[in-house]
Amino acid sequence: MIKIQIRRSKLTLFALVFAAFACNLPGSDTQPPEATTIPEAGIPTASEIPTELPTELTTELPTAITTSLPEFFGEGPEVFFRWAVIVDLDSEPVSREQAQELVDQASAISIELTGFGYEMVDFVERSSPQQVDNLGIDYIAENGDNLPNGIIIFSYGDNDDARTYGGYAFTLDGPAGFRNEFVSPRAGDNKIYISVQHWSHRYAACGYGDSTVETPVQDTSFNGECRNQAGVACVENNGYSMCSTALDDLYASSRTYFAASTIIHEIMHSFGNSGVDDHYSTTACDAVMESGISQRPYNLNNPFDLIEAQYYNGICPYTYDNFVSGYQP
Repeated sequence: MIKIQIRRSKLTLFALVFAAFACNLPGSDTQPPEATTIPEAGIPTASEIPTELPTELTTELPTAITTSLPEFFGEGPEVFFRWAVIVDLDSEPVSREQAQELVDQASAISIELTGFGYEMVDFVERSSPQQVDNLGIDYIAENGDNLPNGIIIFSYGDNDDARTYGGYAFTLDGPAGFRNEFVSPRAGDNKIYISVQHWSHRYAACGYGDSTVETPVQDTSFNGECRNQAGVACVENNGYSMCSTALDDLYASSRTYFAASTIIHEIMHSFGNSGVDDHYSTTACDAVMESGISQRPYNLNNPFDLIEAQYYNGICPYTYDNFVSGYQP
């Protein structure tokens, strides 16, 4: 089988929200079931990535967010995006119960933003053959008659990418005749969405100095931690050492929230039009939201809206509208 090399952007995206996502997008069709991506145009250099929050931040979730979304979607999901879960046995162990907890958390977030829930329909454990991507390729080949909409692979990722950045995503071709009910405007209807996920990734980690270090080595931040602010006090929260300045953040509200948000963030890139520029609060995002194409609440004014950014999982809100309209049963 020919294997297409997958290009991943390796940078700490969105320092403003303490999030680290290595993002990929689907590209043109090739012979199934090979992995396909397209490069993200306009990836900023390290010097262009913001490392500090603005002096002022909004501190409360805008009322419009909590009051306007139910009118879009009603009360509860009638349709579920179906996930198969694969645990890479060459990385960290993840139990079925832990996987279900994370999918349930992501489902709650997705329901509020799109009206569609998430459902785990399969759970398997396997060693990764050569590259993590092959876990998805093999699963598709073995389950061609009963495929989900997407596959979550709990793994450190190739070259420790997921362990370093939290997660990344791409698409794989389905077999001939496969049609995904959730149709990406970029990828079409023959793709299966793949999210490679570091289960235990630490949001706003403090005192470790490196994402692969398991035990903190000091009680203050260093080496780029805490929005690149050295000397921030570390505190114990959600089972690990966290920046004391991040305790009230939405991403810190539960042990699974950031990991769940990562899954949603990465998949939503497949439903955007602008690659890396589909992140929340980019110039491109401001322009598309100002155009009125989406009626979702969005703060076009400074200061940077940290609460809203994390509410939308670091992605431009219009991508959720594309996800909703892309459902074609």
